[in-house]
Amino acid sequence: MAISKTNGQSKSKRKTEVPGQALGYSLQFTRLTHLLLEAPEGSLCSLELLDDVAQESNSGDITLIQSKSALTANPVADRAKSLWKTLSNWMDLVTSPGFEVEKAIFELYVSRPVEGSIVKKFNEAKTLEDAQEAIVQARTELWGDSPHFTLKNGISKDISKYVEKVFTADQNLLQRLICNFQLTLGSGSPQADLEACVRSHPVSPSMVNDITNYLCGKVKRHIDMLLEAKKPAVIARDDFYIWYRAYIQKIDRQVVLCSRAQAPVEEMSREYLPDKFVQQLEIIGLPYEDLLGAVSDYLMASFDRTDWAARGEIDETSFDDLDAVLQRTWKNKQKICELTHRGRSEQDQGQILYFECMQFNTPVQAMSTPSHFIPGCYHILADSLAVGWHPNYELQLKNKKVA
Repeated sequence: MAISKTNGQSKSKRKTEVPGQALGYSLQFTRLTHLLLEAPEGSLCSLELLDDVAQESNSGDITLIQSKSALTANPVADRAKSLWKTLSNWMDLVTSPGFEVEKAIFELYVSRPVEGSIVKKFNEAKTLEDAQEAIVQARTELWGDSPHFTLKNGISKDISKYVEKVFTADQNLLQRLICNFQLTLGSGSPQADLEACVRSHPVSPSMVNDITNYLCGKVKRHIDMLLEAKKPAVIARDDFYIWYRAYIQKIDRQVVLCSRAQAPVEEMSREYLPDKFVQQLEIIGLPYEDLLGAVSDYLMASFDRTDWAARGEIDETSFDDLDAVLQRTWKNKQKICELTHRGRSEQDQGQILYFECMQFNTPVQAMSTPSHFIPGCYHILADSLAVGWHPNYELQLKNKKVA
C-alpha cells in the first residue's frame, strides 16, 4: 500500500476524511444561501471574509458564522477542537482595534442535532452574570477547581492552546462574547432545511425543489465569478432577492407552465406508429417526419398533463375544460374548411384542418403552455377519435383496419 508523505497516513485512510471535508466546504455555500433568504433588507452576506459565513447589516450589526458539517464527530463536544479553536479565533477578533462586541452575534452552526454541556451553558447565557457562571463551570470541567487547576495538564495537546487562550483572556470581553454566542442546529440535512425555508415563503409547494436548486446554483456561480475576478465573496441581500423574485415570476406566478418532459428517441416513437392518432395522419398523406413529430408531441403532452396534476400546478378538471375548448375549436374549423375548401380533395381538406388546429393556442388556467402541448393534446383527442382530420376519418380508419 502506498504511503503518503503526510504524517505517514495511507491513502485509503485519508480518503475516509474526504467526504466530511468536502461536505464542510460545500455546506458554506448552502448556509450562505440560507442566510441570504433570511437576511434583512440592505444587508451584505459574505463567504470566507469575516468568517466562514457572515452577515452585515447597514446599521453595522454583524453575524459571524462558523459552519460545521458534523458528518461523524460532534464539533461542539466539551473537548472538541473545533469548539475551542472557534472560540479562540473569536477572542482574537474581538481584541482587534475598533471591534464592537455588542454589535456582533457569534453563531456556531452545526448541520445536525448535537449536544455538549459547555456549549449548552454558553448558548443559554444572556447576561454577564450567566456568562461568568458558564465560563467558571467550563474551566472547572476542563482544568479542575481554582486556583490549583489540577486537571489542566491532562488536557489534550490538540485543544490545550485554544483553551488556554480562552480562559486567560480578558474576562469581561469573554463574558460579552458569550452573551452574544448562539448555537444553531440543523436537522441533519442542510438542503432539507433550506427547502423548508423556501417553503415558508409564498411559493407553490411543487416549485420548492426547483427554486432551491436554482438559488443554490446561482449563489455558487456568483461567488465563483467574484473569486475568479479576485473580488471579495460578498452578495447583497437585495441583489439576491432580485434574482429570487425574477425566478419565481418566471416559474411560479401562474404565467408559464414549464414542461419536464423529455422528447422521445426515434426508436421509441416508432412503437406508436400503429396508434390511431398516427393512422389519422397517414390517411391525410403526411410524411414520416411529421408522424414522428406528432408522436413526440403526444408523449410529451401526456407526460405534462400527468406531471402538472401530480404536482398540483394544474387542477385536473382544467384538462376537461381544455379538451372541450379544443373540440369546439376543431368543430368550428372543420365547418369553415368545408365551406371554403369544398373544391379540394378530402386529403387536402384534412391537411388544411390539421395544420389549422396545430397552430391554435390557448392557455390553461391562464398560463401559457410549451409549444408541443396543444398539438399533443389534439393528438390525444385524435387517438380517442374525439376529433379527426379527414372529412370521413372514422370510415377511413375502419377501411384501413380491414385492409
